[in-house]
This record gives sequence, structure tokens and C-alpha cells, in this order.
Amino acid sequence: MKIADFFRENNINVTDKKLLVAASSGPDSMALLDMLKNLQDNAHFKLMAAHFNHQLRADSEEESKLLKKYCSENHVPLFIAKWPKEDQPKVGIEAAARHARYAFLTQMAKENNADYLLTAHHGDDLLENILLKFIRSGNPEEMNSLQMIGKMHGIKLLRPLLGYSKAELLQYNQEYQIDFVIDSTNQADETMRNRLRHHVVPLLKKENPALIRNALFFSQKMDELIDYVDEKNSAMGQLESFLNVAYRIKSEALSQLTEKERIFFWQRMIWQKYHRRVNENLGNFVVMEYQNYFYLYKKQNILEVRKQEINLNQPFVFRNRKMVLSTERKTDLKLIGDFWFKPDTEFSMGELVPGSKLLLQNGHHVKAKKKFAENAIPLALRPFCLAIYAENEPVFVEKIYQNQNWIKNGKHYFLYNS
Repeated sequence: MKIADFFRENNINVTDKKLLVAASSGPDSMALLDMLKNLQDNAHFKLMAAHFNHQLRADSEEESKLLKKYCSENHVPLFIAKWPKEDQPKVGIEAAARHARYAFLTQMAKENNADYLLTAHHGDDLLENILLKFIRSGNPEEMNSLQMIGKMHGIKLLRPLLGYSKAELLQYNQEYQIDFVIDSTNQADETMRNRLRHHVVPLLKKENPALIRNALFFSQKMDELIDYVDEKNSAMGQLESFLNVAYRIKSEALSQLTEKERIFFWQRMIWQKYHRRVNENLGNFVVMEYQNYFYLYKKQNILEVRKQEINLNQPFVFRNRKMVLSTERKTDLKLIGDFWFKPDTEFSMGELVPGSKLLLQNGHHVKAKKKFAENAIPLALRPFCLAIYAENEPVFVEKIYQNQNWIKNGKHYFLYNS
């Protein structure tokens, strides 16, 4: 499959687009970079490259030099960053390196308004990934985690080389005399991936030389099945983001599902919303039904937020959400809620104290827990509802309450996400 076929068969028009290649200077990414450079004349897109120097090997500087030389000769803008030694952990360094690399790549994509981020994963990578995930979990979705088209932190991610074998890419580099650097760590058998690559995959290829093609066929069929399931799930309704910490959906939307179907539904939602693969017990996530809603949220330790003063038109932070209280209508900000109160009032904010009572228009008080229940907010999520106090009394509680007393010459206050 030629690289031009990838764009055509997936209906991706790259004309006048910006393409950022994740380049390591290895044979795979150098082949991808050169293929795109040759395609550039006909497709008329802007090609850029980004390289993350992990500083984990003695030859890491050679990688940067090679890329600088290639990109300079071919007029390809190149962005390079180094991973500071002090940021490198002693344990779990591979996962940390991957996280740091992709954080840099997505940052570069956003800063340079790239339409697509491209990686050089190829058919052998795909096959190894299928085997690795089969050994570790047997979860077919995990086995299909290396997809041709995806997203990462809001950036469209393309892997146009999945139809190529490693041998084909090496042959391409030899034919077009493309220099590259071999990662010496790939030669050791310390990791399971390397052991599969060196000992298992060659035996499987002897049994069937078309193994790479079959791996790609498996991935494509899995994509079709997952797309079908996601369509069915979408027909049930969309999950509503709730307090920036949870998601919810009406109970009736899932009423026709069996218990197993519901578990699968939540597994897909956890993957889509949190990008986490979980087994049937849903891992570190909670699904609970309350007042005709299902809620999904991640388990976490909830620290108390004590009351603190806030000033009008000055942003403040409540549980990682940036907000601002104002007497002005702001069309460029999302409104959280509003209330009326006396002008020139000193306000404070925090979570609502358990056992609090809220003043009603008739002069009576109602227990806050009753208002929470009426608005279908479960106990575990109540600490995430912002409360605004005036004169030590709550005048606004997110989702459930706003001051109900009529105030002569009162001011209209608006709470926004900032």
C-alpha cells in the first residue's frame, strides 16, 4: 500500500494542510518523512517534523544531528526538545518517556496549528501490539489500540504506515539512500516486545508470510465492529458532563440493556471519556444510580475546601475549576448560575458545610440535603458543588439553590467559568 493510498482510501484531503511528523531518526520515521516529502509536490501540504530527545542513550545526539541535516537539506521545519535528566524517574522510565514525548508532540502540533500528527508505526508494530495485548489481557479492544486514525489530546493522529512491513521500510531507505540511526536498545531481549520480535514473529511469518496483512485486516474488522457498537451506544443518548468531575445519563436510556451490555457500555464510556481500558469491575471508576440517573466518576480522595474570600471580577479556583463572580453579563464566558443580593457585599466561597440549611422565600429553611436529592445529586458529588456565602449564609449553591429573598435595590450576580 503506497502512502498516497492511505490518504485516498481514508478520504483524508491534505491539500493546504499542515502535517507534523513525529521523527526519531530511526528507519521507520525517516522513511515516513521522505515519503511525505516526495508526496508534497502533488498534494501541496506543509510538512513539519518534531523530535524528542530522551537523553537515555549515548547516541541520542546523533539522532538529532541526522534529523537536522535531513530537514535542513529538504527545507522541513524541525522542532526539537530534550527531556531534562532531573525529570526522569528511576522507576517506570519507559512509560514516563512515552508520556513526555507525546506531551511534547501534541504541544508542538497545537502551537504550530498542525492539522494532523503522524507517527511511523508500521505493520510489524501492529502485529507485535496484537500479540502483546493478547498475552497480557486478551481484551480485543486493547489488541486494537494501534489504529490508523485516532485522536490524542484533541489532535488528529494518523499512522499511515500500518500497511507496510519493517522490511519494506528498510528496503525503501536503501533504495532512496535515506540515512537513519538504529536504536541499540531494540537489539536486547529484556522486554517482551523485543522477545516477540526476535523469536516469535519470525516463526509465525514462516507459517504465513502474509501475517502483516492479516494483522491489518484484523485491526480494520475490529474498527468496523467498534464503530457499530459506538453507533448503538450513541443512540441511547449522550453522557452529560457534570461538575467537571463526573458524567451522567438518564436511567431509562439504559433500561433495555442486560447487565453484561451495561458493563460493556461503561467500559466504552470510560475509554472515550478518560482514555482508560478497564475490566468488568471497571477498575478505579464508580457507576452508581441515583434519582433516575446513572453517574460515572473516578474514585478519588476528596479534600475539604474551606471558605475563602473572593472579589468581584477576579478569577478564583474551586476544585481545579477556574471561576469568576461578576455583576456584568459576559457572553464570552459560560454561565454557571446567578442570584440577587445586596450591592457592595463581601463574598466568600467553598463547599457547603454538611447539615446546612437554606433560606426560602417564605422565611422558612430547608435542609440542603433535600435540595440535593431533589436535583438528583448523589452524596459523593455534593462536595463538588460550589457554595457562595454572604454574611456567613449561603446565597448560592451550584445546581440546587440561589438566594430567594427580595432585596430592594439588589444587584444581579453572575457566576461564570473563567
